[in-house]
Amino acid sequence: MRRLLSILAIAGLLLAAPAPASARVSPAGLQEAGWECILPPPEFNPYVHCVPADQLAGIISGHSAMVTMLTFRTSDMTATDAELLGTERMIRADLFHGQPCPTDPPGYTYSWLFPRFGWDYYICHTFDSPW
Repeated sequence: MRRLLSILAIAGLLLAAPAPASARVSPAGLQEAGWECILPPPEFNPYVHCVPADQLAGIISGHSAMVTMLTFRTSDMTATDAELLGTERMIRADLFHGQPCPTDPPGYTYSWLFPRFGWDYYICHTFDSPW
């Protein structure tokens, strides 16, 4: 009985152990799960951005009303261990009415993507973005 309890205790500890770094969210892991990732031009933004499947096409075509991207501190689209910087929330221009961007540093507002990408969307970051 003691042996069984010891085995169960060890098994419980192993199951409760934190996941290895490779199990963290990453560009490679998201793409494996069907997400799409892009790397904007480095002069615009040097970090990998990932969106759920088919949402990138919706942004490019202008059909998606709102999209949330995950942004990683890496330029390696195949990275398995990259720091998650945060999210970028995008809203189509016809739905944007000057809403404040509550998560960028004070004084920041939504940024219009059309001049940089040709996408008629505004974007708000949940981290201190490079632009």
